[in-house]
Amino acid sequence: MDYRIIILAAVLLGLPASPVMADAIGPACIIDGDTVMVNGKRRSMKCVGGTLVRLAGIDAPELKQNCGHSSGREVLCGRAAASFLLKRINGRTTTCRGNSKVRGGYLLATCFVGSVNLNALMVREGWALAKRSHSETYADDEGDAKKARKGLWQLKFVPPWEWRKGRRRGK
Repeated sequence: MDYRIIILAAVLLGLPASPVMADAIGPACIIDGDTVMVNGKRRSMKCVGGTLVRLAGIDAPELKQNCGHSSGREVLCGRAAASFLLKRINGRTTTCRGNSKVRGGYLLATCFVGSVNLNALMVREGWALAKRSHSETYADDEGDAKKARKGLWQLKFVPPWEWRKGRRRGK
């Protein structure tokens, strides 16, 4: 069979001549508020066996990160962000489109459930911040969430990139 004909037909029909190797499609296991494992399985509280995907352009609190509530009590905001993402995916097929890998072998991607952009949703609902050091893509979504006091914006929090450097609230 002449593969040039197949490639030409694919181009004329607007189909990719070969699959994009960086895309990941399937059920997603939630690692945290900005990381999933597509086609992974949960075993002993860990996700294993799939493609690790970091949601591009956003930064969610770390799982162990606490935030302060106006009542004075602590909120596990990292877990709240992961829980929000879990509820939005809810076992449905997740499509992650990316073309680069980052440290640790993670695919850097924009992920969708149906037509819903999960990266944008996390920021728009206040459970992740726009990662402006990489992109301004979600800056408007962050501004809207902040103005509406959604998610993290109703709490006292340290941005995740500062928390990872050891900065904690009140210090």
